[in-house]
Amino acid sequence: MKYDFALLRFAEDKNIADRLYWYLTDFPVSVGEEVLAPIGMHDRLQCARVERTLAAEGKDAPYDVRLIKRLAARRGARKLVLGGAEFLEFGGLRYDEKHYTRFGRVLFSRELPADRTELNGYGITKIVENGDLGELARANGGVLLVGEEGERAFAALISFCRGKTELGGET
Repeated sequence: MKYDFALLRFAEDKNIADRLYWYLTDFPVSVGEEVLAPIGMHDRLQCARVERTLAAEGKDAPYDVRLIKRLAARRGARKLVLGGAEFLEFGGLRYDEKHYTRFGRVLFSRELPADRTELNGYGITKIVENGDLGELARANGGVLLVGEEGERAFAALISFCRGKTELGGET
């Protein structure tokens, strides 16, 4: 089986900036591109620069394929199309000096898609139409926020992530 690999440098993390790490990728990347990838034992997302790409069979992989991690997304990738509907993804927002929010946890759409099959495949287990952010904490998987109330809740999450205590004020 043929795999696509990317060799990454996490330049923003002084503890590992001098090391290179191989990752599997499910989407095409280019040398010099910034991506988000899980690092460390807790798999927290960090930004990395692609230093090299490689396509190889499993037997010629640069690292044991059973142990290698996968890229999460391109940096700045926030829009998503599932089941023909457009979504905004909460993943990929910086929340401290080097970490980014996870993908697949919170999506927003102005309306429910007719076909929800792909939502399940993306990990969405709960649909919240009333904007109740408490539903996020009670969900066992990803959550889809829908409609005007969902849009306000999504905006509040982004605001909090950026260090604001309310939609208008800084902490």
